[in-house]
Amino acid sequence: MEYDEDAAHAKRAQLLDSAALGPVGRMLSEQARNQLVDAFAKVTPPEEPEIMMELITISSLYKSPKASSRKPGNVILNWKKLLEIIPDVSLASLGASTLPVPPQVAVVLAGLYIWNKVWRGAVDEFSDEEAVTILALWEHKNSQNKISEQEGFVKTNVLRGHYGLPALTQNQYASAVDRLVSLRCIELKDGIIWLREWVQKKYS
Repeated sequence: MEYDEDAAHAKRAQLLDSAALGPVGRMLSEQARNQLVDAFAKVTPPEEPEIMMELITISSLYKSPKASSRKPGNVILNWKKLLEIIPDVSLASLGASTLPVPPQVAVVLAGLYIWNKVWRGAVDEFSDEEAVTILALWEHKNSQNKISEQEGFVKTNVLRGHYGLPALTQNQYASAVDRLVSLRCIELKDGIIWLREWVQKKYS
């Protein structure tokens, strides 16, 4: 079976472009964006369609056409791996004094751009509230990748204080959680947040 490596390269380039979007993403160096995408996104190539040349006869037009589907590749996003590289990326390529948000938050924001590009097919602006919230949830989740919504609120404001950012109100935190739920970064049920470690999204 042959694979369309060009399609995979094109998809990876699209993810790199997504990582550079927005005022924060543009501050990431090219090296940092490559490191981010390499850690966060695994792109597998789709199968190469078979090229066939056949003689079409009149009789064949009355037969059901034979069709084969092209199995698309996958984009696998892994928040755990992304967060593991944050110290390296932030120290190597970001200047904290020039950023509107801390380096760690900037990397998470770039990851959210990629996530939204894969899941929604469009890129929206993200707030530091959403970035710090998912960062705090990941840092304090249990072995089942879960954390209570209330504990997440407390941990989010502790982390915001660490970065010198103002604390969120309960309503601001709820809005950030709702946005992350809408993007399928997390799931919320009965006051418990489940963080999705990875997601596969087919592309054509």
